[in-house]
Amino acid sequence: MCGRFAQVFQIEDLEHIERIINQALGIDKELIELFATNFKPTYNASPTQYPTIISATDNHTNGMPIVTQAHFGLIPSWSKDRSRASSMINARSETIESKRSFASLFRSRRCILPVSGFFEWQRIPGEKTKQPWYIKRADSLPMMLAGIWDTWLDPEHGHSEVDSFSLITCDANDFMSDIHHRMPIILEPESISSWCDRTSEPRELADRLVSAPDGVLAAHRVSRKVNSAKNNDPSLIEPDLDTPPAGLWG
Repeated sequence: MCGRFAQVFQIEDLEHIERIINQALGIDKELIELFATNFKPTYNASPTQYPTIISATDNHTNGMPIVTQAHFGLIPSWSKDRSRASSMINARSETIESKRSFASLFRSRRCILPVSGFFEWQRIPGEKTKQPWYIKRADSLPMMLAGIWDTWLDPEHGHSEVDSFSLITCDANDFMSDIHHRMPIILEPESISSWCDRTSEPRELADRLVSAPDGVLAAHRVSRKVNSAKNNDPSLIEPDLDTPPAGLWG
């Protein structure tokens, strides 16, 4: 599962995202202002909150991507209410083509979630409380996570549009497996073009939804303060030097 992440970008990070998106879409546009306006710094994005996603798969004009705040936890367009959203933060890569809630979105409404890193919790033998870890790219560049999104009309607020999304997950690679058995799909720059292309064959895309190669990621232990979604400050992603090491990841 992937249920928490950080979106904290410096100008050089936004420039990197701009280069990747321009190359993927075959455009040459100044996107920095668009990104800077839409990315709201968060050190602890949690389900039901509204982090920023990028989509170029539907409703875009003049080659510009859609950059929008979206509800973390998919609310399918056919839903009567938000009741199932908290259980739809992730979509399994193994079944995404067959599940009713995800199949049509996987064909036509794929998105990218740029993050600076994500959190996962490790079970520690003999302890009731899990140890949180912060996982980021080993090269410290922004990480591009694969997702699907939809637009729901909220009947309680004049049928206003609510964009929402799920992150796609797969079995953990060797690096992640000691922390958790699942991990998000991480898109490398060379795969983003086909991910954004609505003409891409879903079956071929599904075959490529595999865990990141070893060497791509780095991780460090963080404070259990991240356990509460109310906490949101830079200390949440800093190494926790006070917690005694445990297990293989000490």
